[in-house]
Amino acid sequence: MREKAPSPLMSGERMLLLTRPHPLSMLGLTAFWLALGGLGFVFLAYYPAVEAEFNARLHLSFLAERGYDVIWFLAILVPLVVMAIFRINFGYIITLIFLLVGKIAIRWKLAPWLGDLAPPHLENFMLMGVGLLGMFGCEVFRRGHRYYLTTRRIVARFGSFRVSERSTLYSKIDDLILQQSIVGKLCGFGTVIPITSTGLGMGQDLAIAGAGVGAGKAGLNAGLFAAGAKGKNVPRELSIYVLYRIKHPAQARDLILEEMSARERPRRKAIPDEDTE
Repeated sequence: MREKAPSPLMSGERMLLLTRPHPLSMLGLTAFWLALGGLGFVFLAYYPAVEAEFNARLHLSFLAERGYDVIWFLAILVPLVVMAIFRINFGYIITLIFLLVGKIAIRWKLAPWLGDLAPPHLENFMLMGVGLLGMFGCEVFRRGHRYYLTTRRIVARFGSFRVSERSTLYSKIDDLILQQSIVGKLCGFGTVIPITSTGLGMGQDLAIAGAGVGAGKAGLNAGLFAAGAKGKNVPRELSIYVLYRIKHPAQARDLILEEMSARERPRRKAIPDEDTE
């Protein structure tokens, strides 16, 4: 890649490798936004026929009248909330709020203003637009990552305008983990996770089990609840802290191991060999 080394370099420091996430590293995230935008197309192309069948078979007048709105709302609510929970990212909730406010604005403001010129279910064009923006955002997010391997450290830099940077000296790394999914093995990308004594590169999986019992009488309630939890430390793919889904991860791993080994040799020479004593 034609990009400058992290500045300033330390005295005697040289660049070994510059890399960033593989073009297919955000495939799952891109597919999510493609599917979300695709919902807009599906509603425009196929829902009128489904809605007619729905209204013909349903005898509850309110649901028959509002069936489209209910299904449209659930179709965006479920995936966005699930993504917000599992990715721990409030941006998906903001997207949900934007879509709901946009739908209300289109229904009550834009559609009456356009009159007969307004196409039916205009909110689906908005949904397709959000999907396209999400896919574009995935690529911007991917390109915002740069990883530099030098003769002294690993530098992870993220962002184009507002830049975050983290440096990890090879002497601080205690362990090195290479992770590759099935798609990663087929396409030649993977994640290299440096583990340090401070816990960099590690996270925790937590499982909780609980049981409760309660009773009430004459408006007075009493309850008992017991819970137990079990957690374990596992490697985590936080993209600013690891070499996230980069091309040729084995090459990067071997370079890091060589630099780690070079720092171990002086220590080994200082330790007397028991066989020679």
